[in-house]
Amino acid sequence: MCIPQAAIAGASLAVSAVGTAASIGMGFMSAQQQAAQAQAQVDMQHRQRIEQATLSNQAAQAAYKGKIKAQQASHLSFYKQLDNINSGVNKSYVSEQIKFQEAQAKAAFKSQDILRKSIGAQGRILASGATGQSVGLLALDAERQAGFAQAQTNASVDSAAIQGAITQDIAFDQAQSSANQAFSRTDVTPQAPVLDPYGMAGLNIPT
Repeated sequence: MCIPQAAIAGASLAVSAVGTAASIGMGFMSAQQQAAQAQAQVDMQHRQRIEQATLSNQAAQAAYKGKIKAQQASHLSFYKQLDNINSGVNKSYVSEQIKFQEAQAKAAFKSQDILRKSIGAQGRILASGATGQSVGLLALDAERQAGFAQAQTNASVDSAAIQGAITQDIAFDQAQSSANQAFSRTDVTPQAPVLDPYGMAGLNIPT
């Protein structure tokens, strides 16, 4: 039996159409798979980017917190040193004040002794029975000697005051120098890190 050529041609066209449709379908599926794979790769890269940024931010934040604690510790140490320095200056001041008060007390007793001796000398002159101009000269000499002794006593008090002031000035200058050196050793306020915005989620940002 002979198959008509038209039928054979029709069958061939039908087979070709089915093949073309299958090819198109496979091509469409392949494009979808490629798109899905490309999207998956983009998503993976995005997650990796976030993870890297998060780890970097956490490390930067930890380092910043460490610097903050170090700075606080250095300032606490400075204030403790400053307290010790001020205490030393105050002790020096009190010591010099005590020395000056002792010099004043010693001078007061010395003045009383000078006055007592002066009165005694003048009493002896008058009791000697001497008369005339010599009596006045002797009395005047006794007063002059008493005046010299009193001037020396006053000078000793003034010298103690000057020496105390000099000592206090030296102590203050040394304390100021020590305070400046102590402050120069304190840590400066650390600069806050610049965080990656991709890794900001879940971070506890310190103030």
